[in-house]
Amino acid sequence: QAGNGMHIHLSFCDLRTSAPRRNAFVVSSWEDTSLSSSSSKLHACDKMSSKAESFVEGIMNNLPSLLSLTMPSNNSFRRVGVGCWTGSVNGWAVEDKEVPLRVCRGELTVQRKSRAAYGPTNVEFKLSDSTSNIYLALAAVLASGLDGIVRSLKLRPPVNNNNRGNAANGSSSSDSDKLPS
Repeated sequence: QAGNGMHIHLSFCDLRTSAPRRNAFVVSSWEDTSLSSSSSKLHACDKMSSKAESFVEGIMNNLPSLLSLTMPSNNSFRRVGVGCWTGSVNGWAVEDKEVPLRVCRGELTVQRKSRAAYGPTNVEFKLSDSTSNIYLALAAVLASGLDGIVRSLKLRPPVNNNNRGNAANGSSSSDSDKLPS
C-alpha cells in the first residue's frame, strides 16, 4: 500500500544566458545530444541537455547514500516497493511514476510553429519522506546533482518495464539495482 511521501521537484536555470533565464533541462538549439547514449534512445521531445543528464546521473550515482538522509527511519522503507509510486529500483525514466527519479515533461517557453512545445523541465526525487530533515535532504540531493555536473557524468539508459521487472524479482540487471525495502 502506498504511504505518505515527500517528493522533491528540482530544476535549475542556466545563468549564462540572457534574460529571461532559460531552464537548463531544455536542449539548446546548438547542443548536440546525439552523442549521449541515453538520449539517443529517447523520443526527440524527451531529450535533456547534457547538464541535466549529468545532474540526474549525479543523483543516481549517490542514491544509495542519499537514502540515509532522505529516508532515515525503518518506517520510511515501508512505502518503497513496486506499485507504491516511489520506485523499487535504482533508475530513472521520463514520466514514469514507478521509478525513484522521474523526469517531468512540461510546456516550454519556446514556441515552435505556433504550437506549445513540451519537453523535460524538472526531475522529481521520490525517495524522501517527512521523517527526514528537509534541509539536510534537499542539500544532499542538490549536492549529488551538482557532483554529477562537476564530474560530467554520463547518464545511464532509462529504466523500462523489462529491466524494472528483472531487478524487482531479484535477478541482476545492468541498468538498475534493487533498492533496499
